[in-house]
Amino acid sequence: MIIELFGPPGAGKTTLARALAVRLRERGQLAQLSGSYRPNERQQSLDRCGAGTPRHQNVVIKRLSRPLLEMLTIACHPLANARDVRTAVDLIRLLPPTSVFASMKNSQYIVRLSHSWHEAAGATHIALFDQAFVQAVFSLASLARSVNDARIADALDSVPKSDLVIRLDAPVELLKARLKNRLRLQGSIEQLFEPDLKTSLASVPMIDRLHDLLLQRGRPVLSASSLDQQSLDESVTMIEKEVARRRQNNARANAVMKISKAAAWRYGGDRRG
Repeated sequence: MIIELFGPPGAGKTTLARALAVRLRERGQLAQLSGSYRPNERQQSLDRCGAGTPRHQNVVIKRLSRPLLEMLTIACHPLANARDVRTAVDLIRLLPPTSVFASMKNSQYIVRLSHSWHEAAGATHIALFDQAFVQAVFSLASLARSVNDARIADALDSVPKSDLVIRLDAPVELLKARLKNRLRLQGSIEQLFEPDLKTSLASVPMIDRLHDLLLQRGRPVLSASSLDQQSLDESVTMIEKEVARRRQNNARANAVMKISKAAAWRYGGDRRG
């Protein structure tokens, strides 16, 4: 099962994904958090150190080196990873960014995301993506000069589909405060990889457009929040119950399929006899 989150910058996607992974593991489920390319969000104590400190410099090095190392690994097997490259090319073609730098940055991100996604699709554990293809479409649509719903819909149709989509929201003032704090913790180099505050806040209405288009395509969306500890706990509990319900339904469906196949085999054997 693949679960992906989407929402505006600062909504708490990584925080929720991390908390959900912990809860599922506590319940005996195999769950792995994948696709988080923001190293500083994985370090809870980073908010106690400022830009320029050794810890912050280490975050910047990780932020720069991880994409490079992963892209080099993928480049060593071009034929095996042609699908990932094609996914990136198709998305950039549908929703072209306004600059060459943005196109390059998003292309390499989508290639790495696609690679991680298809690895997770073949696994038996629950894969949690704090940001994946729906979020990638959101980012590209927000960066485009002008984009209509038809283009966004085509982009959503072109990417792999998760088993469960979760939308996160937060009041604009809270998003603004969180993003300001994030920028404060980042150095000038790391900020090159992030949209500025104005761009991030201007992208918020795009979430509603994406949500509507997902529903039109028959993809149910769970709404969650990570405003404080209480809302985080409530959201994790809600998602945990939905995951359990879906896994039970899948188990029943698989059991029925096995019984049907066994009955068909016996019936065929009787006729042959």
